[in-house]
Amino acid sequence: MSIYIYPTYNPVRDKSGNLYIKYFHDAFKDQGYVISNNIGRAGIISIFANLSSSIFIINWVDLIPNKRFGKIQFAVFVVGLCLLKMLNKDVVWVLHNKRAHKGKSMLVSCGMSLMAKLSTVVITHSLEGVSFFDLTYPKYSGKCHYIPHPVYTNLIYPFKKEKWDYIIWGGINERKKVADFLEFISNREFYESKKILICGRCNDSEYTKRIESACSANIVFENRFLSDEELKERISQSRCVLFTYSPDSVLSSGALIYSLNFCKPIIGPRVGSFEDLTDIVSCYNTFEDIEKIPLKENMHACSSYISSNTWLDFPHKVMSLIKNT
Repeated sequence: MSIYIYPTYNPVRDKSGNLYIKYFHDAFKDQGYVISNNIGRAGIISIFANLSSSIFIINWVDLIPNKRFGKIQFAVFVVGLCLLKMLNKDVVWVLHNKRAHKGKSMLVSCGMSLMAKLSTVVITHSLEGVSFFDLTYPKYSGKCHYIPHPVYTNLIYPFKKEKWDYIIWGGINERKKVADFLEFISNREFYESKKILICGRCNDSEYTKRIESACSANIVFENRFLSDEELKERISQSRCVLFTYSPDSVLSSGALIYSLNFCKPIIGPRVGSFEDLTDIVSCYNTFEDIEKIPLKENMHACSSYISSNTWLDFPHKVMSLIKNT
């Protein structure tokens, strides 16, 4: 059985460091499925070159309108999706976000509504994703299913001598609310003695300036892409992994799942996959809550999640949903 997965993975082009889509492709390939990838570099247009596939799995519909020639790509996506349904192809929508990250978008809303209508199965990596889908698209309630985000490795990384109290890591942008957090703690006595590391590339020069202006002597901002080994070292040297994400759009977080293998205390917003993992993550409602949260030991809970949610098992979970539809 052949499967088309969007987006395709290209190690030359994909420099974000997020290997989710690579692992997604590899998981199905390792289970013996044929991954269709004709003219994969053509973006969503490559749907038309892979019509012989039996199953089409679509990720990040909400990002298509913001790509280069986004309106054209979106129009191609709509035509392609309608064609797939005319050909009675199985379409799987992986729902990652509640809406566009950069404010409201008519095209994103339209694309998501169309996916809700025409998809065979919808998959999300958080229980909130299921609730969001059922409330937003009540006509298609029951089509969306929760599959926990697979872990990237089954290894448990050893602790190292602590250098930082908190680490905030990953791609830095406005929706991560890093600047908001730094500005909030600037006059909080609790953080005066706390060492905070922020590491990850920020491509927005204005937002970079805002973060830098909010940094004090005990806060370090590494504005660059870190190699996997560098990232492992920094998380291992941190007492706690902190996520400051805005709850407006996020449903799940690959950075959260990556962090589980370090078995460090984790603090994150009460939303999406953060709230699902309450035995691992200490959740806050507002930044004021963070300093009151006791750090929880989560070694057993992290180990349990890691053993239960591997990429090896992921294709079977997806195919079972399709077969039972």
